[in-house]
Amino acid sequence: MNSSAGIVRVSAVRGPACGRPRRAAVVAMALVVVLSGCKTDLNQQLLERELRMQEDQIYRLQDELQSKASRLDRAVGENSSLKRQLGIADAGGTVASPGRGGGAAPARPSAAAPAFVAPPQLPKISIPAPAGAAPGGLRFGPGGASPLPSPPPALTPPALDGVPPLPSAGGLPPAVRRLSHEESLSGEGTISHLVINPARTECFDGDGDGVADGLALVIEPRDADERLVSSAGEVVVFVNDPAVPQGAGFVPAMPTDPGEGGCIARWDIPEAEAVAHFRRTSRARGLHFILRWPGPPPLSETVNVHAVMTTFDGSVHHVEAPVPVRSAATP
Repeated sequence: MNSSAGIVRVSAVRGPACGRPRRAAVVAMALVVVLSGCKTDLNQQLLERELRMQEDQIYRLQDELQSKASRLDRAVGENSSLKRQLGIADAGGTVASPGRGGGAAPARPSAAAPAFVAPPQLPKISIPAPAGAAPGGLRFGPGGASPLPSPPPALTPPALDGVPPLPSAGGLPPAVRRLSHEESLSGEGTISHLVINPARTECFDGDGDGVADGLALVIEPRDADERLVSSAGEVVVFVNDPAVPQGAGFVPAMPTDPGEGGCIARWDIPEAEAVAHFRRTSRARGLHFILRWPGPPPLSETVNVHAVMTTFDGSVHHVEAPVPVRSAATP
């Protein structure tokens, strides 16, 4: 009993110690299995994705092939139908209609193509020329057929590759001067004369009391071609009223007709101030002045307006025009 008890005691002491390494090994193997199952290979994923892409591309190419084969079959069918309608067959007596099978369909019997028939030849008819007709041809007019006139001997064919020769000095056309109101180029514009614009020149009534308050004057300096010149000088404007005796009022800048009456207003405008009144727009062209009467308003229904311009080179230009008084003092 002692021996058996001793044996039992030993086994009871060694049993738990021997089971611990086995449990640790089992746990370690389970962890290894779990970790190996969770781990994924990146290269394998890339390979699978590439295989799926290639598979999709194969399917797409197959669809395109089927679509193009179907279109080819339709085109071949239409071509065969047209050939049967036109009676055109292959050398073997069949109409070519290749499909996917590559076979040839027998041609339908068709009528023979119509033979080409040439149009009949019309007889040539010659019309005799009238008596006295020139061999060069006929000219039809109110008086019937008449021969064409021969070209004048003075005309010569053009020379220098289509450029006709210049006319002689005696045959030159007279010079035509272009009349336009365009502005002259700088450096070329030279004042030839002055023009008073009648549409924008008047004796105006500013307050509407029935009495003219002043003179609205537009002067256009022009050159020999009637083009506006962008230039100015010292300007003297004076107005003569036929109702005022000759010699009364202001002193005019130059002698005038005795029938124009006396000078009722005069304005001396220096060159620097005149240049500031120059306008170049489409509606306002030239020198624009708004001048108030220095004394009593005019008594007549029409006054004579004179404008004298002296340029920097000493040239004097004078223009005069009758101007109606829109609101005269007299009834």
